[in-house]
Amino acid sequence: MNASLFWSLFGNIIGLVFCAGYAAYIFVRQGVHVRGQGWKTKQEAPKSFYFTIGILVLVSIISLGSIIFRLYTHYNV
Repeated sequence: MNASLFWSLFGNIIGLVFCAGYAAYIFVRQGVHVRGQGWKTKQEAPKSFYFTIGILVLVSIISLGSIIFRLYTHYNV
């Protein structure tokens, strides 16, 4: 893997790691940080919890898809 390919993937790798990591953290802790209210459990703020999990998983999937697409086009073109 050359440097230009690595740096083109770098942002997606960071996004994947941090979004998937935070999604796992809030899933394990069963809570979410709500702006202006602090940490709330899943029972106290279920909509915020599921919305946050959904957005983080979506961003992680898109980042992973982008990484796969860039690697595929780099090595098959």
